[in-house]
Amino acid sequence: CMMGVRGFAGSAAAADTAMDTFKARHGKVVELVKKRAEAAALQKEVDELLDYKALAETSLGGPARYASKCEPRCAEFEALLTRLIRENYLKRIRTDKKYELAYVGEETKPRGTHVITNVSLSRDGKPEVVEVTYVMHQVGGVWKTEDIITDGVSLAKNYKFEFNKILKDKGIDELISRLEGKVSELAARPAAPAKK
Repeated sequence: CMMGVRGFAGSAAAADTAMDTFKARHGKVVELVKKRAEAAALQKEVDELLDYKALAETSLGGPARYASKCEPRCAEFEALLTRLIRENYLKRIRTDKKYELAYVGEETKPRGTHVITNVSLSRDGKPEVVEVTYVMHQVGGVWKTEDIITDGVSLAKNYKFEFNKILKDKGIDELISRLEGKVSELAARPAAPAKK
């Protein structure tokens, strides 16, 4: 009986940790960027890894408050935020600066499983190590990223602080207009050539 249990855990569950999923998906995105793959192929791969809906909801104060904050333009808000997050994620990978990603470990926390990585890069000629943590949770049995924490700063919380201020002062129309501006800015920048 014990053998059976161990055999099952070894085959199915062990290959399915948050770290394994992140490594496989992120690795595939990096590979596609290096190959200069088509935008659609890249987008599909990034979209398998990032949970935009969860990020959008957290950025407006959680699922319960989400609709009341973005109505009647929730679909537009989510679509723009999705593009912004996707492009920023790809921008990090496309950078022409030399950087290396090392996997530190995985920690189970009350709010998601943390996949901890260290990014070694050179800033102004000085070597630097930045801790980037991917907060993962399961959506339909698949691990997805619901937040990215860079050197202790949460992307979702950062957005929440920024968006709440705009919503309070100017409302959803202004927030959407600013997101449109950011997305256009990102799209206008030429992608750095992948280093050979």
